[in-house]
Amino acid sequence: MSPAPHKRLGELLQEANLINDSQLKAALSNQRSYGGRLGTVLVKMGFLKDIDMLKFLSKQLNMQMVDLHKIVVQQAMLGLIAPDVAEKYNVLPLGIKVISGKPLLYVAMSDPTNLAAIDTIQFTAGYKIQPVLALDSSLADFINYYYKGKPLPQQTTDIPVTQRDEELSADLQQTSREETVLEADPVQRQDPKEDKLLPFIKALIALLIKKGVFTAEEFKESLSNEYKNKT
Repeated sequence: MSPAPHKRLGELLQEANLINDSQLKAALSNQRSYGGRLGTVLVKMGFLKDIDMLKFLSKQLNMQMVDLHKIVVQQAMLGLIAPDVAEKYNVLPLGIKVISGKPLLYVAMSDPTNLAAIDTIQFTAGYKIQPVLALDSSLADFINYYYKGKPLPQQTTDIPVTQRDEELSADLQQTSREETVLEADPVQRQDPKEDKLLPFIKALIALLIKKGVFTAEEFKESLSNEYKNKT
């Protein structure tokens, strides 16, 4: 498993000479004015092809790629990430694998350097996550397909997946099909239907994390300790 990335996407692309300084500045300016993810902005502005960025990130971060057309995600997985979170960060939950006795939620992302997205997803889903790479445009299409019921457009780009990537897709396909949700921590034992205040509490905690009052990991560690003290 690759280590968590710490550099921003723009820095990585610039270091690899895939974009230059003026292009990065133009894309960041566009992003500030109109919003959107940096990778999407770079592609829309014609500075970079999304498939080239995907291949670069896979090599740079030693991260596996998935072809979303070869995976069917079941409802048990989709329920782990709310539609608004999936759409905001352009992510899609794929399946859960147990590594060294610990469950990891594999999440397709186009920008795995987005640490804010990773922290938010880990907190809201209640699992440690392992990002895997997928095309930005494909993610948007599949989010619309799974969460909104919109039809999928015809596949136009072949993902250059390796045998290792194919094996991962097969594993995730199996775990998703089984529709098994494992308990990752005390948060996962709570049933949101049992507490109408839970969505408001989670929104408040997410806001506090965003403001830097504490981190998602600090909150989960505190919650875990509190649970242990009561058992």
